[in-house]
Amino acid sequence: MEAKVKRIGIGQTLIAYLETLLLGLWLGSMIFFSFVVAPRAFAVLPSRHLAGQLVSSSLSALEIIGLVLGPILIVLRLINGVRGSSFAKILHLSLLALMTMCAGVSRMILAPKLESLRSAMGGVIDTVSANDPLRLQFDDLHKYSVAMMTIAMLAGLIALLLSVRSWLNR
Repeated sequence: MEAKVKRIGIGQTLIAYLETLLLGLWLGSMIFFSFVVAPRAFAVLPSRHLAGQLVSSSLSALEIIGLVLGPILIVLRLINGVRGSSFAKILHLSLLALMTMCAGVSRMILAPKLESLRSAMGGVIDTVSANDPLRLQFDDLHKYSVAMMTIAMLAGLIALLLSVRSWLNR
């Protein structure tokens, strides 16, 4: 009895590589930003104000990356007709949508509010009392921003694992 060997076409293989590359790039960028760029900026730059500007600018670029790659990854996942359970397919698409939503919320809601508060405090947050209502509002929004990035990274890690698993099961 001859074993059946599943073969996938070159198009599906290229999409699998592209999907893994793009998702890895996005996830890796978020991890690098969170664990290298942000902490190192505050550790080595001469002022927290400059570090905040660098981190804010870098985060802006990362949000754009997410808003570009998220929809591309969703489309790749939809057009490739990946085998597997419906639950796994829906979960994977939901994780990609969640990552994209986190980037969108950060970019369109949190970042403008944080910038507005930063400006209202005179641009240099460290000179404002920790009990100042604007500072408290800024700190709360910053926590939401960190939460958005954390959720996106966890969703990205799970999505990457699901991607690899689905391609290994072909």
